[in-house]
Amino acid sequence: MQWNWFTWLDKSLRTKMLVMFVLLTVFPLIFIGFISYNKSANIISERAYSLAQIKNSQITREIDVLFQDIHRFNEIGKQQSTVQFLLHQEETYDEAKEILSLFDFYQRSYLSGEHIFDIEIMNLTGKTISDKRGVYQREVTKNDEQLHALFSEDPSQAQMEITYQDGFPTLEITNAIVWDITEAVIGTMKITIDASTITSILANKSLTDTDNSSFYISSEDRDIFFQQKDRNKDQPVYIDMSQMNDKEQGYYTSDDMFYVYETTKMTNWKVIGQAPIKEIMKDSNDIRTLIVLAVISSIIFIIGLYMFISNRLIRPIRLLKDKMQQAAQGNLEAKVIPVGEDEIATLGDSFNQMIVKIKSLLDLSIEEEKKLKAAEFRTMQAQINPHFLYNTLDTIIWLAEAKEHQSVIELTKALSQYSRISLNKGKDWITIADEIAHIESYLYIQKTRYEDILDVSVQIDSNILRYHILKLLLQPVVENAIYHGIKNKRGQGFLRINGGIDEENCIRFDVIDNGIGMDEERLQELRDHLLTGEVLPEAKNGFGLINVQQRIQLYYGKDYGLKINSWKGSGTRVTITIPKSGGRK
Repeated sequence: MQWNWFTWLDKSLRTKMLVMFVLLTVFPLIFIGFISYNKSANIISERAYSLAQIKNSQITREIDVLFQDIHRFNEIGKQQSTVQFLLHQEETYDEAKEILSLFDFYQRSYLSGEHIFDIEIMNLTGKTISDKRGVYQREVTKNDEQLHALFSEDPSQAQMEITYQDGFPTLEITNAIVWDITEAVIGTMKITIDASTITSILANKSLTDTDNSSFYISSEDRDIFFQQKDRNKDQPVYIDMSQMNDKEQGYYTSDDMFYVYETTKMTNWKVIGQAPIKEIMKDSNDIRTLIVLAVISSIIFIIGLYMFISNRLIRPIRLLKDKMQQAAQGNLEAKVIPVGEDEIATLGDSFNQMIVKIKSLLDLSIEEEKKLKAAEFRTMQAQINPHFLYNTLDTIIWLAEAKEHQSVIELTKALSQYSRISLNKGKDWITIADEIAHIESYLYIQKTRYEDILDVSVQIDSNILRYHILKLLLQPVVENAIYHGIKNKRGQGFLRINGGIDEENCIRFDVIDNGIGMDEERLQELRDHLLTGEVLPEAKNGFGLINVQQRIQLYYGKDYGLKINSWKGSGTRVTITIPKSGGRK
């Protein structure tokens, strides 16, 4: 009988693997389950308390981060302009302007700035500057005098108070401003923030999986108190603060309730979490039961899984092999339909992703080639603008009829220089010096035509003239500034062209005009077209800004190109950025 057993075992690889599988998995699972069952209660209990402290600490850190940001606003009080404003009672327009700029800069620089309603700086006599109201003189109240006296004793201590603005609760944080030279208090800074910013930190926070837990934030004297919205709103909140006064953090139990607390470093507030003890300890018994059920279920599942895998392992492998052979023969529509989530299914997903990526790269390569060809075609079309040529010839004829022979000569030379660089024997790359010469020829012609309305300034760093650049990058931008900005403007227009090396060691050109500019909607539309590469309808006369953007990104990469800023009625700035190493010599 024993011989028959081993003979049967040797004949069936599936049975042999099943016996080994059971021996290597079932017995270890039973042993681990037994050990885990005995130790789970203590471990889960300790971890429940630790998890509660971690959740409470997360809220504490968020509050400290918020007030660290707000504390940085106190740096405004140390600025020279602030000190001058506080020390002098007379009108201080420059200092006030700089302080308001600092208010705006700090609010944009820190995330907490969006939660600030107002920033107010006041000296000891009531001279005040506010982010909302500007500079004004207000009466010094008894409360102000008490605050000044308090700061005289301890300038480092911030004062906080809950107030209401337009029916909404706010938190006012007042700090002393100390003059470094005399170390005397010369004024106060009051920052008013939205109190809902504090309560929003508590939102969606819970010690347990139910709504029976709550978080609170309280000062030691309970003058400042926050709690989660819609939590225990019908029940009075009572917390025994005496249990926490002598400790920075910890936990305790009282009346079947569990409390965990921690003190914030920035405000000395207490963040308090509260939940029923039975819910804190609920997972202990559940997990012990779950361990037993998990061991039994795992044994059953492992045996069934093995039977399933042994039956279905070969079929997915063969299917994957067939699809790979189809793909190797050029059929990029071949796809595997994965079954399950095992390694073979993962291979199938990876195969499908590889095929999609190959198709995407092929399509992208074709699309990029189309764009390149289209851009080159538009460049060829734009090399000689017929309307520009006709207008220039008309100007030459007009000057010749007026017998201004020297002007005819100079204008003809400029047109010749312009056309020579535009054609450049079919080459795409020229030096920046040639590109600037091309622009200067173009501008000379345009100034001749628009002498009364066009003022031009070209300032180029001589250190970049030796670098190479794609030709005809600047001319379309300059042309756009003249025809769509300055030409439609009443009165004198100016055009500034600056070039140099920026802080990122790239070559940067700025084309600035004081033309009619664009409104926000039109500007955003143009930016969207620059991003997508779609040619605007008005770009039909010349290859326009879109073509310049495409050419830069095709030759230099997606990190370079045009940036446009415009102000309705004030003008437009177009910035062109390219790498110094770009181009061919």
